[in-house]
Amino acid sequence: MTAAIAEGLAELGKLAKRRPSLADSCATLRDILTAILSAPAVESPPCLDEIFCRDKLASGIPLLRGEKVTLDAPSFRHRWRAVCEAAARQNPGARGLADAFADPQHLFDEVLAGRPESVHEAADAVSIDPSMTATILRLTSFPVLAKVAADLEPSRRQASWEHGCCPTCGSWPLLGEFRGLEQLRFLRCGLCASEWGFPRLCCPFCGIRDHRELGYLHIEGEEARFRAATCNACMGYVKMASTLAALSPPQLLVAELATVHLDMAAAERGYLVV
Repeated sequence: MTAAIAEGLAELGKLAKRRPSLADSCATLRDILTAILSAPAVESPPCLDEIFCRDKLASGIPLLRGEKVTLDAPSFRHRWRAVCEAAARQNPGARGLADAFADPQHLFDEVLAGRPESVHEAADAVSIDPSMTATILRLTSFPVLAKVAADLEPSRRQASWEHGCCPTCGSWPLLGEFRGLEQLRFLRCGLCASEWGFPRLCCPFCGIRDHRELGYLHIEGEEARFRAATCNACMGYVKMASTLAALSPPQLLVAELATVHLDMAAAERGYLVV
């Protein structure tokens, strides 16, 4: 077990003690983290040279859009079934998902192609909850794409990226970080764990910079740690965590759970997950 995984599991244990209402969810996430991260991903990124990467990003196209990531099929299927089984701890319907999509690689390919709606359509066709399907696919894909993103990072660093979606895979941010003493804003991808700098006074979803439309939502007493950056123009929001350094991939998933109350508070006020 790597230090990053051990650290993520330790934080998960602290979260369960601090927030007893999340104890069951923490136990489920512990099983999921163990399932997806105990064996390292072996996949390699597509061969993209630095000039190609720079030109592609300059055109506003995420690096993996239109590229093929070849999966190690046995390990991906094993991870898929393990995540389904772990998720069934709280949602028994997840067991049926493993059988409905015995080979989920085509769903993975659709997401990378920028067609996540295909996952929802496929789930609807077999009468399985689309949101659960998308979440389990994201978690199954996470170690693969986190490795691919890390391998591509040196090439990506050579180009600028000013968009709200992920420069590596094109997904919308899972959450963001106000990092370090300067509290610089970084967005983080929940599909591949990529990070990219982004202006504080700008909505990642619609790009508006009008301070009158942008604001923050927080729970009393924790505004220095967690808050949601909101946009009244598009009604989108992104959860933000104050950190000293970049969250590791396991920590990113723990932070997603630790801020679930912000999702509920945002939904009550009409804000939407993009």
